[in-house]
Amino acid sequence: MRYRTLIEIVCDASSKDEAINLAGDYLRGEVDGGVTMKCGSAPLYRHRLRKYTLASVLTVMVVGFMFIGAPQLQDNAGTGTKQLRLSDSYTMMPELKTKHRSDFRKEWEKKKDEAILDFIKN
Repeated sequence: MRYRTLIEIVCDASSKDEAINLAGDYLRGEVDGGVTMKCGSAPLYRHRLRKYTLASVLTVMVVGFMFIGAPQLQDNAGTGTKQLRLSDSYTMMPELKTKHRSDFRKEWEKKKDEAILDFIKN
């Protein structure tokens, strides 16, 4: 079985290089005082299990929020169907090229009024 061992050496030093040299001297047995050491060991599979479990949980939470928390079912006016949409999302549409045709405007207004009346009735 493989184990993961962490060694923490704490010492007083004026620079990073001096701290590294003191740690090396302590591990070789040349220095006895002024250095404290903590050591912990655990099976390697526990470390990997914690690491991958945390990553998996975070991934599932982010994906879950994207697909469950953000979208909403919204009613389509007049059709009675529901659509999955992100809240406050809009689509840009090009301007209609039928502004100059008055008969088109009249037909459009008539259909719009009928759809509104149908929506109010239901």
